Amino acid sequence: MKEEFITTVNYSTIYEAVQSLKSLPRTAPKMGLGFGHFGLGKTFSLETIAALENAILLRAAQTWTKSSVLTDLCEELGVDTNGHGPIKYKRVIEALVSEPRVIIVDEIDALLRSSKFEVLEMFRDFHDETGVVIFFVGMEESNRKLKKHKHFYSRIVEFVEFQSIHKADIEKFCSLSDVLIKPDLVDYFYRKFPNLRQVKVLLIRLEKYCALNDIEEVDLKTFKMSGAEYGDKK
Repeated sequence: MKEEFITTVNYSTIYEAVQSLKSLPRTAPKMGLGFGHFGLGKTFSLETIAALENAILLRAAQTWTKSSVLTDLCEELGVDTNGHGPIKYKRVIEALVSEPRVIIVDEIDALLRSSKFEVLEMFRDFHDETGVVIFFVGMEESNRKLKKHKHFYSRIVEFVEFQSIHKADIEKFCSLSDVLIKPDLVDYFYRKFPNLRQVKVLLIRLEKYCALNDIEEVDLKTFKMSGAEYGDKK
């Protein structure tokens, strides 16, 4: 299976939201939030946008502290990582003011606990002091959880709720397969597995079956025979 990026509906929506935030005045709030279920192409979308925008892409973790985030940002910005927190914080602010960059924080759910909210608050400080765009991405509950923090939530002006995968997304994804996926199988994937992560696993299993049996194209009947849907090895 080819490792190529496909332009999904969700990708286009995220990209447009980031562009909208970038176009706002320096003094306007420029925070965004994307939220939704897993397997909708968020990771590939964020990585592609980060590359296009020279953005800083971070993935929040349960182990994050203010100090560790500051170190990560110093490394991303190419500034000295030595020193105490206030020193590193000052370097980050100066670097972002000198050369503004979009900051994307994925897996924000890891920060939506009382013990981690001070880390999230630090991103608000980055935003307020530098005016850079900050775009957060989380699961479907992240929007509801953030609403509890009105002083933070009021700065979010772009909301993107990730939509279920469109049939066109499935078609594009199947086109990356090493075998030809017939229309009836595309329809089946769309009806039963509207999730790119699941479809990728199925295609990888299917390609192994096809390689062993010298098969170049697959319809729904062949897919069912392969056992790929249930992880069978034929």
